[in-house]
Amino acid sequence: MQIKTFEAVDMKHALAQVRQEFGPHAVIVSTRSIRKDRGLFGLLGRTLLEVTAAVEEPRQEEPPTVRSSLASELPARRGTGRFREIWAVKQAIDPVLDEVRGLRETVSALDQRVGLDPSDLRADLTQIRSLLASLISDGRVMADPQGSAAQRLFHFLLVRGIDEPLTRSLVQRVVARVDSGSLGNLDRLKLNLAAEMRADLARAERGTPPGRIQIFVGPSGVGKTTTIAKLAARAARSASDGVLIVTTDVHRVAAVEQMARYGESLGIPVVATLGPEDLRRTLAEHEAMEHIFVDTPGRSHRDPATARDLQTLIEATADPEILLVVSAATRPCDSVEILEAYSALRWSRLVMTKLDETRTYGELYNCVVRGGRPIACVTTGQSVPDHLESLDLAGILRKLLHG
Repeated sequence: MQIKTFEAVDMKHALAQVRQEFGPHAVIVSTRSIRKDRGLFGLLGRTLLEVTAAVEEPRQEEPPTVRSSLASELPARRGTGRFREIWAVKQAIDPVLDEVRGLRETVSALDQRVGLDPSDLRADLTQIRSLLASLISDGRVMADPQGSAAQRLFHFLLVRGIDEPLTRSLVQRVVARVDSGSLGNLDRLKLNLAAEMRADLARAERGTPPGRIQIFVGPSGVGKTTTIAKLAARAARSASDGVLIVTTDVHRVAAVEQMARYGESLGIPVVATLGPEDLRRTLAEHEAMEHIFVDTPGRSHRDPATARDLQTLIEATADPEILLVVSAATRPCDSVEILEAYSALRWSRLVMTKLDETRTYGELYNCVVRGGRPIACVTTGQSVPDHLESLDLAGILRKLLHG
């Protein structure tokens, strides 16, 4: 492939030079206005049009049948022949994408006599877009705050805590979704990004109402006890048949005392149970209660016995709703393990805690998409019964994209 830059007083003369040098099959890569200064202090300068064009060199040793899709051939053969040349050209494509919109406007204004077919140029741009999406999916386009619009979008998502595999999938879908003229426009990419993220989050929406008996599970230290106190206080404001808190976390030092203090300050009864049978009897004795919140021991998600012991508590309860509590400050690599460890419990909604302890909110998206379940509520501080919020899709997106 040959690439050359031409200078002329206008587009008509520039295209004439391109055709004379490269023939009718040349492709215009970029155009821009430049100023040539002459004379004293450059007062005699003039403005010229700089046009960069390219044409593929004829190949004798390669039959036409090998001219397959660039996006599918490049990853396997970029090291030799024609594909090595195209790979080198790709390194210059990213900044060129920023000029694509101007290029489209120039093409629409071309005089029909110049002989360039706009449909051929659109096909080239479509090929570039497919190539870029393929490179993103294969891991060859990395985050760069100073790079192309796609690279900046990649960096934008990683900085906000979106897991890298999910980030790569999002950017690939956005690049494939937008028209060629928007590939260099970061704001346009972000608009399409919001639509893709909204669709991902919407797939996890749950239409059924909360359960009467709610069991809260999750790793140690994520704030289950405090969250239950907040939710119980909110439920007590409107419940006509009473609210009950049950704690099964009887082995952690001062865990029962902490929950009892919450219950006393909120005017909500608290009962401690020892094992599945005691939990079953307690629930039977309070079956008239409108809302029952069950706290469970926090243990490492890496302990194989954690899910098994929790399952015995769940089986002692008639038709409970299981809520998984995860800290928003959790690292993406750890949240993947947490979701996997608790997947057997068939939890239905997420509670994301400690939003006040992080500046990035990527786990809101990571956990919803990976877990396939919606967010019931989030906590933003330790105060009981305050610092508890509900987030709809718009609220999650605002947190993710704007902080």
